[in-house]
Amino acid sequence: MEQVLYKLPDGWEWMQLGEALDVRDGTHDSPKYVESGFPLVTSKNITGKGLDVQNVKYISKEDFDAINKRSKVDVGDILFAMIGTIGFPTVITDEPNYAIKNVALFKKRQDDQNMDFFKYFLESPYAIESMLAQAKGAAQKFVGLKVLRSFNVPLPPKVEQKRIVEKLDALLTRIDTAIEHLQQSVTLADALYASELASVFSSGQDKWPLRELNEVAEVARGKSKHRPRNDKSLFGGEYPFIQTGDVRGAQKYITNFSATYNEKGLQQSKLWPKDTICLTIAANIGDVAILGMDACFPDSVVGISSSELETDYLYYFLTTLQQQLDSKANAAAQKNINLKILSEIKIPVPSLDEQKSIVRQINEIDRLAVKAKAEISEKITTMQQLKASILDSAFKGEL
Repeated sequence: MEQVLYKLPDGWEWMQLGEALDVRDGTHDSPKYVESGFPLVTSKNITGKGLDVQNVKYISKEDFDAINKRSKVDVGDILFAMIGTIGFPTVITDEPNYAIKNVALFKKRQDDQNMDFFKYFLESPYAIESMLAQAKGAAQKFVGLKVLRSFNVPLPPKVEQKRIVEKLDALLTRIDTAIEHLQQSVTLADALYASELASVFSSGQDKWPLRELNEVAEVARGKSKHRPRNDKSLFGGEYPFIQTGDVRGAQKYITNFSATYNEKGLQQSKLWPKDTICLTIAANIGDVAILGMDACFPDSVVGISSSELETDYLYYFLTTLQQQLDSKANAAAQKNINLKILSEIKIPVPSLDEQKSIVRQINEIDRLAVKAKAEISEKITTMQQLKASILDSAFKGEL
């Protein structure tokens, strides 16, 4: 699909990025990774918050030198994610000591070029949407060098470029600061909700008996006996197969799942009834959700149900345990909690009437927290839309 151009103000011109800048990319090969060496930055390390050089893999000096012979990154260059999430242009301000893979590299052709102008253009909705329209790949989008080099950029005179950058710096910094404050408000709302929740359960500890979880509830690990667990012959049937990520992504009730077992899968597992509480004990420890349907799950998830406790009461109590469980997890390659530790957790057990009253109280707290976060999220969306509108206006000569 060809890029759709629009009319420019007098004095502006369309120019291909490959003419305006030196456009290259990093290696597409897969060099051998080593335990310690030189960092290899990929598109995954280019985020909306800048360049992440902490979570990288390492390569040998030989591979580092070979990649940098073709695509050495210098201060003032722009890095651009060209696979997966397309975009996040980043101007390099610190002396780089890494090589790049599947990353676009934009370098100056002239010493006086304003790279911030190109950076802002590359993150404008017009640029990203036009590139995505030309991207290849289904599961994972990829923008190649041919597309990047032939992509048209609207260029005003250099004095005007400088003015636009200064205006964008001022406006977008204010918007980004506002968004950051709003995101902090979401974190604060979550913290206040957790604090209120903990307060509800601690307020009655003197009058409510404390009992071990396994005394008042059935606590059992999921089952997935067959090896290998990803054997394709187990999947593709009618029985939902819940994994730790499905529990983490649920909003109280698990209604979505990414895999299903067939009859063979069910035979080596167990079908847990709807309304069973699921708690993760490996990977992301302590995430809790309630089954919205009958389902199977592996032994990285624990099923919990009780005839003595209200399901919602038990669910809300279990959500307060995440930090406690995480601190007790093994410091192995992958953290996990054994069933004994979980089963011996002490839970306050008020009367059923008191449990129902507590659930009503928490539901109201939850309702207020959800409402507050929805309002904050709406404001963040509005600010992001304003930012996108300003960027598009800037490159049409309307700023």
